[in-house]
Amino acid sequence: MIVIGGDAIVDLIDRGQRLFEAYPGGSTLNCAVAVGLMGSPVLYVSTISSDFYGDLLVDRLSECNVRLRPNFRSDACSSLAIVSFDQTGKPCYAFYRNGTADRVVPVADIVESFPKEMSVFHVGSCALIPREDQDAWFEIVRVAKQRGALISIDPNCRMSMTENRGEYLDGMIRFFRAADIVKLSDEDLNYLHPEWSKDALETFAKEYAPQLCVYTAGSDGLVGLTRRGVSVRVPAVLPGVLADTVGAGDSLHGALLSEIERLNLIGDQISRLDRDQLSEILIFGSQAAGINCTRAGCQPPTRQEITKIFG
Repeated sequence: MIVIGGDAIVDLIDRGQRLFEAYPGGSTLNCAVAVGLMGSPVLYVSTISSDFYGDLLVDRLSECNVRLRPNFRSDACSSLAIVSFDQTGKPCYAFYRNGTADRVVPVADIVESFPKEMSVFHVGSCALIPREDQDAWFEIVRVAKQRGALISIDPNCRMSMTENRGEYLDGMIRFFRAADIVKLSDEDLNYLHPEWSKDALETFAKEYAPQLCVYTAGSDGLVGLTRRGVSVRVPAVLPGVLADTVGAGDSLHGALLSEIERLNLIGDQISRLDRDQLSEILIFGSQAAGINCTRAGCQPPTRQEITKIFG
């Protein structure tokens, strides 16, 4: 089973004329939704508010076959993100997360909820910005790794929320060194290590040595690089009219994790993927992200929808 924790946020998406539409969001929640829709067993362990917006999140997770840990509701409010778009259609986020439910991280309860068979533990994004939250999630990562789970990290850096970049990076380095899988965007890498202007992905892979780095660059596609030096570039695809790019990276990441679980890649097997195997996994992820971009908000496809559209 894939276990996921982190940010559970309601996206209020600007539709113009001061009208905002509420969508379930948060990078890790989106990823859990994507995994569930792909048909892989998945448990989401974050705390969710008992307010109206929390109900929206729970309903979405449940309809996508995502399991939830016991006693996961809180009286604290839901986290919100106001989503607007710049002239190029790129989403811009303003977050409201002070004292919210998804920032309640009961380490012992989450660890107790771990299934006996856990293939992957994934965490990332806003959940890893406040240092106290970061420390709590790292304790959970440490236990998951001890129990044999592959560790998946998506920094999904939010510069507007990060008050001290140096402290944030120092904390994130722990996660990168523990990780087997890291997905990060060109913007993430530029923010984390602006000094690596040349061969940044290769430098990241050498410095932190995850089994697999997946580097995304929007419409320019993505690159996968294994610890053994196998590198594959895959183009972005858009099988229809662009709606928005909200949740595209999360849909991609969820598809990658689902494929890793389906192929039963354990131990160091991800690092041993050859070019053809890695290409097949990355193409599947790119297709999932492309379909998501034809839909408003984060709405990842099912495995059947990917097969129907791309063959």
